[in-house]
Amino acid sequence: MNYSDFTKRELERIGALPVMELLRTLEGKTVLVYSHDDPDGLTSAAIFRRLAEKLGIACDVKIPPTMELEEGRLAADLGSGDYGAVFVLDKATMGYYDGYHGRAENFVVIDHHPLQGKKPENIMVVNPQLHGDYKSCSTSFLVHMIAANMEKSDIYDDFLALVGLKGDWAVEPATDMVSDYVRVFYEEKISGVFAGLVKKIESRPTMFECRQREKTTLLNQIAELYFALGGGGFQYFYNGRDKRLEDMDQAIFAYETMLAQSRSFSHEDWKSLDDFIEDTADPVKVRMIYGFFMDDWDKTIGRFSNSLKLTRLGNTDVYLFIGYDVTLMPMAGSVYLYSLGRTSPGGEILFIMVNSQPDGGVHFSVRGTGAGLHSGKICARLAGMLSDKYGHADKITGGGHPFAAECRTRSSGVSLAGSLEMFMNLVTDMEEKDSLKDLVGGQELGLEYLKKVK
Repeated sequence: MNYSDFTKRELERIGALPVMELLRTLEGKTVLVYSHDDPDGLTSAAIFRRLAEKLGIACDVKIPPTMELEEGRLAADLGSGDYGAVFVLDKATMGYYDGYHGRAENFVVIDHHPLQGKKPENIMVVNPQLHGDYKSCSTSFLVHMIAANMEKSDIYDDFLALVGLKGDWAVEPATDMVSDYVRVFYEEKISGVFAGLVKKIESRPTMFECRQREKTTLLNQIAELYFALGGGGFQYFYNGRDKRLEDMDQAIFAYETMLAQSRSFSHEDWKSLDDFIEDTADPVKVRMIYGFFMDDWDKTIGRFSNSLKLTRLGNTDVYLFIGYDVTLMPMAGSVYLYSLGRTSPGGEILFIMVNSQPDGGVHFSVRGTGAGLHSGKICARLAGMLSDKYGHADKITGGGHPFAAECRTRSSGVSLAGSLEMFMNLVTDMEEKDSLKDLVGGQELGLEYLKKVK
C-alpha cells in the first residue's frame, strides 16, 4: 500500500471526509484557526495555512498558551471577526468542546490526543484515537493526510509533517523507531528525498536522545530547535533575555519562520543545523533563542539529581522531583528519566516532576518508559480531582499520551501543598484500593514521603 492509498482509506475510516467537503465550500471566506505551540502544533498550523491558501481560504491563526481551547477565549475571538468556520488543531479532544457547536456554524477539531470526557457528537472531529487502538502519530500528519488527499500538498508540507512527527515522538530515526501508523508515509518520504535528514550523525545529543546519547540526526536537531523557538509547548520564552526579543511572540515567530522558509526551501543544502538556521528568515534571532535554550537545558538537567524513589506500583518504579521555577522541565526530564534506576531489569519507570512556578501555578509533568502506568490518564484524573475540589475547570487541565503527559493549575490559585495533597490521594488510591485499574498494573509500597509532607 502506498501513501495515497493509505490516506484514502484512513481518512474515510476516521471521519475526515465531511471536513474535506467543508473546506471545499469555504473559498473566499476567513476561518479562525487555533493550534498548539509545540513543534507539532506549529507544523500543523503551517500545513493547514498552506492548504487553506491553495483553496482560496483566508486564515486568522491563533497560538494561545493554554493546551485546551477555553470557551471564553473562543467567544471573544469570534466576536472580533466574521468566520466561516473554526478549526482547532492539536489542542486536545475534550468532551466539552461539543458545547462549542453553538458558537460557530462549523466547528472542527483535528487532533491525535486520547479523548477526555464524552465523545463529541455535535462537532466535527478528526482523531484516530476515537476509532480503535491508540495510534502514535501527530496532528501535522493528520493535516498532511487531508492536504495530500485533496492533492494540495507539496515537498515542504512533507518536511513539516516529518518535523511534527519527530516533535511528538512518533518517529525516532536515531534508533530506527517508526510508529506503524505512520510507517507508509515516513518510508515513502525519506527514501531518497529526505534521506539526509535522518542520517545518523555523531553530534551533541538532543532532547530526543533518551534511550541512547551517541547518535542523533538533523531531523532531531531541527525539531529541538522548533521546541526552543516556540517555547517548547510550555511557554519557556526568552523575551527578558535580550532587548531584540522584548516585543516578540515566540510561538508566532516560530510559526512565521516555518511559513517564510517555504519560499526558499532548499533542503539539499542542509549539511548541518547551522545550514538550516542560516536558511531561516532571521538567523540572528533564531540562534539567540536557541542559545538561551541550550543554557537553560544544561542548568535544568543538573537539578534532577534531587529526585527520589517514591514507591513501586506493579512492575513500575515511581520517582518524584519537586522544584521551583524549573525551565524546560518536561523535555529535560524525558532524558533524565532513562538514568533512573530500575528495581528489576525488565521493569519500567514513571518519573513525576512537579514545578512550583513563580506565577503561583503548579505544573505536573509525567514521563514513563512503558505503558504499565498510563501518564495521560494519571494527569487527566489528577486534573479532575483538583477541579472537583477547587473549581476553575477552565484553568486546571491535564492529560496526554501513555508515555508523556501534563497537568497544570495555572492561575487557579491552587497551592503547591494543595496540589501535592491531591496527588498523594491519587497514588494512594492506586496503591491501596486498586480502584484505578486503567491507570496501574499493580500495587505495592506506601507513599511514606508524601505522608510526612502532609
